[in-house]
Amino acid sequence: MKKKIILVCLLHAALQNAYAQQKDDVELNETLIETTRIPEIKKNSSSSVIIVSKKTIESLALANPDMSVILGLAVPSIGLSSNTTSNRSQTMRGRQMLIMIDGIPQSTPLRSTDRDIRSISPYAIERIEVIEGASSLYGAGAVGGIVNFVTKKAHTDKAFNGETSIALSDHRFKQGDHASGYKINQQFYGKIKKFDYLVNAGILTSGRGIDGNEQIISPRYGLSDVSQKNILAKIGYDFSENTRLEAMYNYYSSEQDTDLLASGGKYLESPRVGVLGTQDPAAVNEGTKYNHNAYLKLTSKNIYKNTNLDASVYTQSLYTIFDYRANSTKSPRWEETGGQATIKAQKFGGRLNLISTIDISNDIKTTVLYGGDYMLDETSQPLVDGRLWVPKLKAYNTAGFIQTVTNIYGKLNFKAGFRYDNILVKVPDYHTIPNKKDQVWPFVKGGNLNYSKPTFNSSLQYYAAKEFNPYVSFSQGFAIYDLGRVLRTANEDVVSKIQTDPVATNNYEVGFTSRLFNKVNFKGAYYWSQSKLGSDLVAGDDGFWKVVRNPQLIHGFELQADSQINKYVFLGASYSQLEGKLKSDGSSSYDQYMSGLSIPAPKLTLYTTLTPLKDFGINVMYTHTSSRDRFTPVNNVYAEGEGKVSPIDLFNLSANYRLKNTRLSLGIENLFNKTYYTSSSMIMARDAEYARGNGRYYTLGFTVSY
Repeated sequence: MKKKIILVCLLHAALQNAYAQQKDDVELNETLIETTRIPEIKKNSSSSVIIVSKKTIESLALANPDMSVILGLAVPSIGLSSNTTSNRSQTMRGRQMLIMIDGIPQSTPLRSTDRDIRSISPYAIERIEVIEGASSLYGAGAVGGIVNFVTKKAHTDKAFNGETSIALSDHRFKQGDHASGYKINQQFYGKIKKFDYLVNAGILTSGRGIDGNEQIISPRYGLSDVSQKNILAKIGYDFSENTRLEAMYNYYSSEQDTDLLASGGKYLESPRVGVLGTQDPAAVNEGTKYNHNAYLKLTSKNIYKNTNLDASVYTQSLYTIFDYRANSTKSPRWEETGGQATIKAQKFGGRLNLISTIDISNDIKTTVLYGGDYMLDETSQPLVDGRLWVPKLKAYNTAGFIQTVTNIYGKLNFKAGFRYDNILVKVPDYHTIPNKKDQVWPFVKGGNLNYSKPTFNSSLQYYAAKEFNPYVSFSQGFAIYDLGRVLRTANEDVVSKIQTDPVATNNYEVGFTSRLFNKVNFKGAYYWSQSKLGSDLVAGDDGFWKVVRNPQLIHGFELQADSQINKYVFLGASYSQLEGKLKSDGSSSYDQYMSGLSIPAPKLTLYTTLTPLKDFGINVMYTHTSSRDRFTPVNNVYAEGEGKVSPIDLFNLSANYRLKNTRLSLGIENLFNKTYYTSSSMIMARDAEYARGNGRYYTLGFTVSY
């Protein structure tokens, strides 16, 4: 107890928002943001933009290298990780977010994998750019915001550079319990005349997850005995100072190979745990078998007067396998057979951006972005044995857009944009798999689904003084919400009869940024978001999730602060809170709370960096989530997705010591070995998913640069 009191006194602070996590991260305010499509300095962005730096990613990854954990800690508006492979309940401001790698969409709107956050290793990332709130900058999918993983670049003028990193991790120091893991990451990069290159490859393994009571955590969708592999390769050629061609390829896989079986579990009473056992002979390892991403990009400055060109083509290919499900006599599925669902998805796309600058006068300057996007998305959901649960769907997405940024007298920054998307989804004739073996396979006649949507955005920022810079913004977004989930359980015989309209949101935000006493950064935002059609999930009588289309209203606020107290101490803090309601059937008012799958409990994060010596630093983070109890159980049973969420308090620690070109590091997740249930497991209110989070988890690392 004394240790906790001392540590809380040291903290007095907290995690951040992207610019606030290391003392030298203040420089990120001058970083050009790529995700806004018009490159702009972060501090000039009149919206909630967060940049999570490479140093912050490395610090957070030292305690836990899972990307869903890192995002949940680093971004105030994103809920905490479920400590599983699924990010189903990890929303941004209560809504779906678009996940990208270097601008390549990872989300699969035709049939969601709920795995898109875990699509790349943290050791392949230069920084993470986050735009909070609805956005149509990249088309469908970002009704809650955008997360763009920007991969590493070769920052050097030397022909050869390298970095080797190894680490060992352990949930508890006991021999023979397989609770340990390791990390190996190798990077080479350099520049030879007009060529530059970077190759980064790594493997990351986890042992068996152990909770604070030294029980093995349930392996269902679990992170126990998981092996992650990532290969990133980049090569660029500068034809001149103005023209550059760059190619990128990234491979990622994450598979679970375990001899654990999930056992027990009673909601609000006892956890689901892992026990040694033999997998069903028909089961194969679950996880992402592969996720391939690649692009070829041409950039050219001044192709004609005051106009720059950015053109690219890209592709993504994904194969994910879910857990094996034995047949249940109470809830039969797939003709009363066991099986494993998969998702296969492939994208081909291209972008053309033209950016022109117009000096209306010495005091009024405008930047105009215009161009077009194209993407072909093919997605299906077969079972491992080949039976098609969701047929191959093809979506053809074309869009044109124009976006302007005008600066007036260095005081006002006005943005306005328009985008028009047209999406044609082709659904073939198909049969759905019946639940019982004696049933006839229901036939559904396919057809074409057309979605056309104009979206607008505008914002105004006023540079009153460094102490107070207010802004207001309006943005729209839309998304095809998990079309395959609807089609696989269709009870209509024609696709055109099925309710498949997209989710469209209007997002309003007022906020400000402030710098006080030349050392304290402060930021606040209040927002509200409306949609005529909702996207909440509820469990149906057949055990499958269904989409609730009732109108929704979400509102919330976020506060963030940080300060470099002196050369030894950096402090930061963030707090986020939101609430969501929907209109029940026949109601004219928002009278029913939205599911916990969308709306997380309030979250407070406190963060401090202590640098007692020039080459030695300690980072400590405290994360607190409050309770959320919005639903009444029926006969003492909570509906799925409406569980009672209890408070969580966690401490993470990382430390680094540098000696010339080497670095020793130590990370400890859950410093005080807290025994707790994850927010997601409490929300789900399912016996099978009522699992605890990690207990104390150590990582010891060594890195050498050359």
